[in-house]
Amino acid sequence: MKTILVLTDFSINADYVAQYALRFAQEIGANILLCNIYQVPADDEAIDRSSWPMQTYEENSNNDLGAQVAQLKSRLDAAVSGDGFRPEVDQYSSEGRLSDTVNQLASTHDLLMAVISTHSADKISEYFNTDHCWDVIDNAAIPVLVIPYQVRFKPFRIIAFGTAMNYTDLNILESLAGLASYSNAEIVVTYIAPEKEIGNKVKLFFNQLPGKIKYPHIIYHSIKGNDPATGLKEFCAHIDIDLLTMVHQKDSFFEKLFGGSITRKMAQKPNKPILIFPGSTVKETLSVF
Repeated sequence: MKTILVLTDFSINADYVAQYALRFAQEIGANILLCNIYQVPADDEAIDRSSWPMQTYEENSNNDLGAQVAQLKSRLDAAVSGDGFRPEVDQYSSEGRLSDTVNQLASTHDLLMAVISTHSADKISEYFNTDHCWDVIDNAAIPVLVIPYQVRFKPFRIIAFGTAMNYTDLNILESLAGLASYSNAEIVVTYIAPEKEIGNKVKLFFNQLPGKIKYPHIIYHSIKGNDPATGLKEFCAHIDIDLLTMVHQKDSFFEKLFGGSITRKMAQKPNKPILIFPGSTVKETLSVF
């Protein structure tokens, strides 16, 4: 059964994110796996994994997860009636590196994506601090959905796809079409580049769509400019999108050319949910919504 992995640190905003993920799961018919990956303090790294301090970390994590799972199930009891879809809500606790655990779970579960939160309007949670957050985004083998501060879920009406017009982006667009179909959302394929680079590349990209993607609500919007991050931010400020989608090309020539990771620039102060696909994604490993 397809599953949404929700990473939690038990903060107030992590609770909002869990609620967002629950509503999202109801929308697309997916289950929830609520996951806490706890970190051992640096001065405790030498302790025996079978000793009582480690058992305390694990016990606290499991207890807090159980309480949050119970809260989500209570919300389901109040929200779901009749034949409405009721996601299963399970929990998983582990000590270690976030991306390693996410990828291990992805190998044993049908994970659509991992969901992480921001702690405030402009700061990633202390749990998902710079190292931890980018560890997940840089190394997760599945898409990562970043939820801004206390954003509530609503069915997607407009999904923006910021693309470099690579051939592999067609596969991601095909995956997005499946997601958009649940709410009949419009997908706006957005390309930011100097004017002289737009014409032929766009034509080549869109000439491949009819035989590959049947979803009818795909439109194109070009933005003339030299900085993709600035262009995307301006676009999102003027168009009331519900989801921004990007491909994270880690250490690519394209991102180095524009002065660093475009994904990081967009995710530092997000005002809309951002769905980030790993740049190494091939069709066989893409999420099937």
